[in-house]
Amino acid sequence: MVSYAKQKDGNIMAIEKKNFRLIFSLVIIQLLTIITITFSFSKYSKLIYGGNEKLSKDDDRDLIVFFQDEIDKHHLDEILKEIRDFVEVKRHIGDYALVSVNDKGKYEDIKGYLDKHPSVKIVQQDGSIQLMQVSDDTYAKTQWAIHNPGYYSMFLSGSLREVSVTPDIDMDVAEAWLHMEQENARPKRVVVAIIDTGVDYNHPDLKDNIWINENEIPDDGIDNDNNGYIDDVYGWDFYNDDASVCHYRYNRVLGLNLSDPNDNDDHGTHIAGIIGAVKDNKIGIAGIASNIDIKLMILKINGGKQGSGSISDAIEAIKYATMMGADICNISWGTGQYSPALEEVIKESDMLFVAAAGNSGSDNDTKPIYPANFQLDNLISVTFIDANGNMTKQSNYGKTTIDLAAPGTDILSTVVGTYQTLSGSSMAAPQVSAVAALLYSYDENLYPQAVKNVIINCLKPIAGLSDFIKKPGIPSAYAAVLNIKNAQRDYIAPAINLKTEYNKESFLVSVKAEDEGGSGIRVIRWLPGEKTIEEFGRGTIGLRTENGQVKMAKAGTYTFYVSDYAGNENVAIYNVEDDLTPPTISAGYTVADDYKSRTITVKVKDGQSGVKRVKYMSGKRKAEEFLPAGSGTEIKLKDNKASFKVKKDGYYTIYAIDYRGNQTVNVINVKTIVSEEVKFTRTEKIMNIGEKYVLRAFVKPANTTDVVTYTSSDERIAVINKNGNITALREGTALITARTSNGHKAVCKIIVKKNRN
Repeated sequence: MVSYAKQKDGNIMAIEKKNFRLIFSLVIIQLLTIITITFSFSKYSKLIYGGNEKLSKDDDRDLIVFFQDEIDKHHLDEILKEIRDFVEVKRHIGDYALVSVNDKGKYEDIKGYLDKHPSVKIVQQDGSIQLMQVSDDTYAKTQWAIHNPGYYSMFLSGSLREVSVTPDIDMDVAEAWLHMEQENARPKRVVVAIIDTGVDYNHPDLKDNIWINENEIPDDGIDNDNNGYIDDVYGWDFYNDDASVCHYRYNRVLGLNLSDPNDNDDHGTHIAGIIGAVKDNKIGIAGIASNIDIKLMILKINGGKQGSGSISDAIEAIKYATMMGADICNISWGTGQYSPALEEVIKESDMLFVAAAGNSGSDNDTKPIYPANFQLDNLISVTFIDANGNMTKQSNYGKTTIDLAAPGTDILSTVVGTYQTLSGSSMAAPQVSAVAALLYSYDENLYPQAVKNVIINCLKPIAGLSDFIKKPGIPSAYAAVLNIKNAQRDYIAPAINLKTEYNKESFLVSVKAEDEGGSGIRVIRWLPGEKTIEEFGRGTIGLRTENGQVKMAKAGTYTFYVSDYAGNENVAIYNVEDDLTPPTISAGYTVADDYKSRTITVKVKDGQSGVKRVKYMSGKRKAEEFLPAGSGTEIKLKDNKASFKVKKDGYYTIYAIDYRGNQTVNVINVKTIVSEEVKFTRTEKIMNIGEKYVLRAFVKPANTTDVVTYTSSDERIAVINKNGNITALREGTALITARTSNGHKAVCKIIVKKNRN
């Protein structure tokens, strides 16, 4: 590490002596470029269906809308038809839309309308996010975050000045590099998504490590890889809605392409250099992850003179990075506005997110900054310290919300066309992202929580931080790479178990995903038809499941997708079969004792979609005769049973239909058969007190519809229920009489005696 620091001193001194123009450019930039960037909303002048210009409307009129499922333009128009005169769709991608309210007076009404709509899952106000950077016009020649021997050099007004600091306040990167050089090669390429301003992809210290979308042909105006973005070779500019991920202005005096002040891209370029500036190329600096196969994906969400950006653009950028397979996402910005949509899109990604905690010197426990304050397994929140191990007046703190600290003061890195020193948590976050990249290079099957745990468990303790953050320390790259072998891996793709149930007219498919590998289920999606894993875009494409269920309107073939946080994916092609079996009907009847009515009892069952309607009509009928509206008399079931009365004998037809339209009928012949005789098998029975006995009455003919009633002459002695069950109560004699509806009788004497031992 000492030799590396000396080498860098030599490089900058050579520049000072032999390249006055570059030194002059650094001085000019030091004086002119004090960057304090705050975000405002980015606006679109047209619908998603065409155009990409920005509007300058009031910031608070945009609504972020997440729908229950992915919807098309026609469905979106149906949802918005009641409020079409007051809104403008500025962006629509799958289950997400950005809607602008044209009339401020209607804002709350429209927000309430969308919030109550059954197709809407989340509706929230768009909000601003701020770059976490405190500008500093000093320039450091050495990178004390990599190795700190007790001093580092600052570049001021064209000269170098050595600054004495506390030794070993660094991240042990030099030791990690030396250790990694002695190991076997690691074939894993690590992709870090930089969601920020643009990045200078032509910078000589960065261009070899810029991510390139190899499935896209540059500048042909075609979306070659069908990912929804045209010519996205280096990433995407969500602020300008095009592929222009860096904006240059040529400086004739300096002879350099510098950042266009109308769309400043220095901040993102600075972050890119901290992570992945090319090592050992004899210019500039070395990124902390420059010793591995590192690639930097450029996702620009901040632009304009003020570096403005929006939550909605951030959401789209995260979806893009997840879809395109990035491993880590660096977020050096934040907002005070809680966004459930932003939290959900981070939670559903398999990237490890590293978020800056802020530069206002405030307590994040009481004044949250998002996304740093999201308490998620795949997110690390970072504040910053100086080279003495101290938090600065600008460093945010949070005993329960900020995970750790990292070097963030006097950080020399790349900016568009040249180099610059900046300070803040914006500079601390990429230090941690880079250490995470070193760990990811070891294995394809690591996952965010496992990498996060290694970093946190291998922190270098820093005295004085214990009262300010969760874990009082900074990452030790060396300790982390030594311990990465102990990190849990997940090699097993999740399994999907599916079962079809019927919910009236719809099918209810229960979806249960199981992850034996340990990284956890990240996302479950589904699409109609037979689909491949690739068509789900790493879980960013497809419809959501709700509470482990999917409600479908029709039978057919569907594909279900599941992914875990280690990136293991699985699909299951599933055939939802229709309900083709009609309900079953059973029926019987009884005739009233006075023969004036008949009661028909019905039991209807359907084991699939369920019974939708039951009717009856007199006579022998076909199922189609019950279809016209108003035909037949409806019967209300309770626990699959019902009964109805008719006055006359004859045929009656009972009709049932299930929720899938399967129909059936059952014809019952109601016929009154009068009894001819009733008798008991015995005329006398002796019983003990408390004894029970069944007295059977036989009626002729056996199929009579007459009702048999039982009575006791003295219920103090013996009682009998409607089924002929006698209970002896006290000594004495009682006569039990069986009577049929037409008056036939039978009598049995019951003699009750005391129990005898």
